[in-house]
Amino acid sequence: MKEKQVKEKVVIKIDDLNNLKERAKKAKEMEKQMKKMEEEKSLLKDKYIRTLADFDNYKKRVEKEKQDIFKFGTENLVLQLLPFDDIFESVLKQMDNNPSPETIHKGVEMLKREFTKFLEGIGVKKIDTKGTPFNPEIHEASETVETEEYKEGEVIEEIRSGYSFHNRVIRPALVKVAKKPECKTSIDSDENSCSSKG
Repeated sequence: MKEKQVKEKVVIKIDDLNNLKERAKKAKEMEKQMKKMEEEKSLLKDKYIRTLADFDNYKKRVEKEKQDIFKFGTENLVLQLLPFDDIFESVLKQMDNNPSPETIHKGVEMLKREFTKFLEGIGVKKIDTKGTPFNPEIHEASETVETEEYKEGEVIEEIRSGYSFHNRVIRPALVKVAKKPECKTSIDSDENSCSSKG
């Protein structure tokens, strides 16, 4: 028998072919999008790792700067204090050569002058008190004194100096404040007597 070769016809509809082509096209587009997304993901991951490294380096740099500021920030202060050591040495030498009270007094005056200049140089100022009205923001009253020599509420004596640092009070001045004398009326007479207590 003759072998019959059966050829089957494959019938493909045009619509099916078009659908197949459309699906293949969509698959290629999706492949491209996935590849692009993978690249973007890789770039973002790289950027993230670099940002983390940059931030870590930043933290280390800031920490080192803080340590340097702490370590060397007082250098200027130390340089400003060195003249006091020089003055002490000078006064001590003068006292060895001439141990009079005048020499000691001059040395102490020189130290006080230099120290006041130093304090002003770093922003510390002494608070003015005597003859000024009492101000609770810059003064602390230690007592009130009855007197007619000063106005009521006027500072009459400074017990301890007060200081401000860059215009902020760091220690109020301890002061005595004037108060009008109390007037007492005597029962026996019609006279008023105001006494001044010191």
